[in-house]
Amino acid sequence: MKLHKLFFTALLFVSLQSYGQLTTNNEKPQTGEAITITYQPSGLLTDVKDPIDLIYYTNREDGTYAFDGIWKKADGKYTYTIQTTPDDRLVMLKIFSGKLIDNNHGEGYLIPLYKGDEYAKGTLYAMGSFYESLGQRFDVNANPSKALEYYDDEYQKYPDEKLKNLVSYTRTYNGVYPDKAHENVDKAVEFALKNGLKDEDDYTRIQQLYALNKLTQQSRFFNKLKQEKFPNGKWTIGNELNKFMAERDEAKKMELWKDIKEKIENKPDWATLKSSTNYFLTTFLNSYKDKGDWAGLDRTVEKLGITGADLANFYNSTAWNLQEKKQDLDVAERYSKIATQWAKNQISNPTEPKPNSISESEWKKSNEYTYSMYADTYAMVLYQMGDYKKGLPYAEESAITINKGERAAHNNTYALLASKVYKPSKFVPMLEKWVKEGTATSEVKDILKAEYIKKNGEAGYNQYMSALEKESLQKLIADLRKSMLEDAAPTFTLRDLDGKYVSATELKGKIVVVDFWATWCGPCKASFPGMQKVVTKYKNDSEVKFVFVDTWETVENKEKNAADFIRDNKYDFHVLMDNDNKVVDQFNVSGIPTKFVIDKNGKIRFKSIGFNGSDDGLVQELTAMIEIAREA
Repeated sequence: MKLHKLFFTALLFVSLQSYGQLTTNNEKPQTGEAITITYQPSGLLTDVKDPIDLIYYTNREDGTYAFDGIWKKADGKYTYTIQTTPDDRLVMLKIFSGKLIDNNHGEGYLIPLYKGDEYAKGTLYAMGSFYESLGQRFDVNANPSKALEYYDDEYQKYPDEKLKNLVSYTRTYNGVYPDKAHENVDKAVEFALKNGLKDEDDYTRIQQLYALNKLTQQSRFFNKLKQEKFPNGKWTIGNELNKFMAERDEAKKMELWKDIKEKIENKPDWATLKSSTNYFLTTFLNSYKDKGDWAGLDRTVEKLGITGADLANFYNSTAWNLQEKKQDLDVAERYSKIATQWAKNQISNPTEPKPNSISESEWKKSNEYTYSMYADTYAMVLYQMGDYKKGLPYAEESAITINKGERAAHNNTYALLASKVYKPSKFVPMLEKWVKEGTATSEVKDILKAEYIKKNGEAGYNQYMSALEKESLQKLIADLRKSMLEDAAPTFTLRDLDGKYVSATELKGKIVVVDFWATWCGPCKASFPGMQKVVTKYKNDSEVKFVFVDTWETVENKEKNAADFIRDNKYDFHVLMDNDNKVVDQFNVSGIPTKFVIDKNGKIRFKSIGFNGSDDGLVQELTAMIEIAREA
C-alpha cells in the first residue's frame, strides 16, 4: 500500500454515523509511550442499555497480549490511556456493549506504532495478520487481499522478515491469486534456497513450500535430507509423540512416556510441552474407561498424579458419555462432581495460568463458561439418577445465571429438571421466553406442550406455539437484516462423492447454502439432524441448493470416510470433497461448522459459525436467511 497515513486516518475518523468516532493524542504514537484515546459513541452503541466496555490488545513478536481498559466518561465521551511497551507493534481495540461490537465499518480500530517517523518493525505485518484472521474476534471479516498488501509493505521495508514468514505468506498469496500458485511457490522456493540451508528450519521451510502445491516427491526429498542432516532434530518430537499416542500396551506406553518426560525436563526444544503433561497422562486412562474398569482408572490417576484442567475435562466427558448411555451412573456422578467442583474453584481462585492473549475479564468469562458446561453435565447425571432437586440448582446456574438462556442445550437440561421440581407457573414463562428467543430445543417445546394440554386441553395449542415462534422469527429477521453481507462468493470447483464435478458457476441463479464440516467435528455432527430438517424442507424448491463441503480431514481415504458417515447416518446431503483444503481457505473459514448463504447473484449474504444446540433454532435461522437472500 502507498497511503498508510491516509489509511490510518480513515480507520480512526471515518465512522461518524453508523459507528463511533475515535481519536488519539498523537498521529504517530511511538512504541513504549502512553497513548490517550477518546471515543464518542454514535449509531450502533448510542443509548445502549449495557455499559460500553474496552479491551485492548497489543501485538508483539512473541504473540498478542490482552488487557481490560476502564473508561473515564465525561460529556458523552470516553477516554483511556494505554501504556505501550517498547516491544509493542500494534494496538487493537475492542469496543463493545454486551454482544454489540463497534467494528468501525468492518475495518476495526487499529493503532499502528512508530519509531520516529517510520512504522516500527513488525507493525505492518501485525496489521496484515489482523486482516487475515485475528480481526474476526473483533467482528471484522477476514480480508486476505488487504492482509497481503500489508505483508508486502512490511517485507519491502524489512526484507529480512520475509524468510521467517515465507510459508504463511505464500499460503496467503496462493489464496488471493490461486491461478499463480505454482509460479509463486517456485519463486518462494528459489528465494529460500538463495538464503541457504543452514539449519533444520531451512529444510522444513522448503518441505512445507513444496507441500503447498502437493509436490509430494520434492517435499519428501527435503524431509529426508532434513532427517539425515539433523537425526536428533525438532522433527523427532512429532514422531515420538505420535508413537506414544498410538501405543496401546500400557507397559510399552509407560516406557515411551519416561523417555518423553526426561526430554521435556531437559531439552530446550521439548520444553514447550511441559504444560501439556497432564493431557499426555490422561491418555493412560482411555483403556480403563473403554473397559469400564473404574477402580483401575482411579488407581492410575493417583499413581501418575494427574491433576488440573485435563483431568477435569476427562472426567466431564466420561460422565457425559455414561449418562447418555445410562450406564454406571454412580461413577458418572462421582467424576462429574469432581470436575464441577474443580471448575467452580477456578472462577474465584484459578490455578491454571491465564493465557496472554485474553484479558482478565475474558479469562473470568472463560472459566465461568467451563463451569457452566461441567455443571450442565452434573445436572444431567443427577436427572438420569432421579435426583431432580439436587440437579436443578446446577442447571439453573448454568442455563440462566451464566449463559443467560442463550445456549439451547443447557436450557434443555434446565427444562427437564424444572418440570420435575417446580410448579408450571415457575418454569413455563422461562421456557416460553426461550421459544420466543429461538433458544428452545424440541424437547423444551414438548414440555411446554404437555403443560399446555394439562391446563387447556389440545385445542388451541398450535396457535399458542405459533404465536411464540412468530415473535422469535420476527426478531430474528430484524437482526439478520442488520447483519447482511455483500461479499462476492469465491468461485470453486469440487468433486462430489459420485466423482462428478460441481462448480460455483453452475450454482449461480440459485440460493446456495454452503456448509463446511468434517467427520471429526463434534459440533458439525451435532448440527446435522437440524440441517437434515432444512434440506428436507427445501427439497422441492428448485431455487435453493445445499452443498456440504467436507474439509480439513486427515484420514487417508477421505471420500470413503465421508461417504460411510453420510450413509451410516442416513443423511440426504450433497457432499463435496475439499481434499486440498483450498475452498475452505478461499472462504476464509476459521472454524467449523461454518455456513454461508449465497444469493442468486453470487454474493454472500450471511455467515453463521458454530451450533448452539437447537435443531429448531437452526432450522428457523437458516430459513430466515434463505428467504431474506431470496429477496436480494
